[in-house]
Amino acid sequence: DVTNSGEDGADLQIGALVKSVVLEACGGLTRRERNLDMKDNYGVARGQMSIEWQVYSPVDSKVLMKVDTTQKLSIFDPTLDVVTTILHGLFNENLKMLASYEPFRTIVQQPTRPANSARMPTVNPPILMPATKGLPRPVGQASSSVVALFNGDGMGSGFLVSKDGHILTNRHVVGGSKYLKVKWSDGTETVGEVLRTDVGRDIALIKTDAQGKLPLVLKTQSVQPGDTVFAIGTPLDSRLQGSLTRGVVSANRLMDGYRFIQSDVVVNPGNSGGPLLDDKGAVVGVTAWRMEVKDAATGLNFFIPIEDALAFLSLKAGS
Repeated sequence: DVTNSGEDGADLQIGALVKSVVLEACGGLTRRERNLDMKDNYGVARGQMSIEWQVYSPVDSKVLMKVDTTQKLSIFDPTLDVVTTILHGLFNENLKMLASYEPFRTIVQQPTRPANSARMPTVNPPILMPATKGLPRPVGQASSSVVALFNGDGMGSGFLVSKDGHILTNRHVVGGSKYLKVKWSDGTETVGEVLRTDVGRDIALIKTDAQGKLPLVLKTQSVQPGDTVFAIGTPLDSRLQGSLTRGVVSANRLMDGYRFIQSDVVVNPGNSGGPLLDDKGAVVGVTAWRMEVKDAATGLNFFIPIEDALAFLSLKAGS
């Protein structure tokens, strides 16, 4: 799926799972109070609440820390709607206890990215691939190096970047799969193994049998607004494999710390992971997602710059 509804951009998220609550409350403490509905009368209460807190990294897609807290609270002065009041109080007391926990404070107080700065790739051992030599092929011949990928739950696209079978695609195309079915433009099928992924950059590297097919040439120089670009992929239906669309570069964007090429070239679900080519047939980007806003014009499509795709996978061309 190439649709994106937007994220809140937070570097960290904190979740709270209330594991247990024990309350004792007493209401109707004055002679005027005939109705024992706790919400409408004054009362006193005591209670205990236990919470499991989780610190989550959206970029790494993992829980960084779990912390358990348990706090008690008593309300002796008659209070209106005492049950709601003590529940709020117990939660706040647990929150204060979490905030005083030094390992938690260390994580949340770590320096964040400066505003308008790009995220840097994680340092990984480099994966070497044979360098692609020669000039790019014409755009119309590039589809022979573009594949359809099937992971059992869905379909996406990818493209060959080395003669020994390295394929680039999106992380959301491979999902949690270790192996995928790779279908080439001539109808032959191979099995691809997922070698490495980066969740935040939404990029993945697959290795398969290239069967002698030629990889696409990569162009790591930035494209500029107004440049003509082409997208190839398998939109909507596997029978539409190799579909080619044309557009222009609309802008170069920095969104939530990641760089994107924005273009009006048409893409649809199934195009994810396919190549974005310049007018010479060289790969300049990887199809990532499209923005859909109700009643807004279409043509807001976003692509990962190829230099970022290589950097976030620590993928390097050899001799």
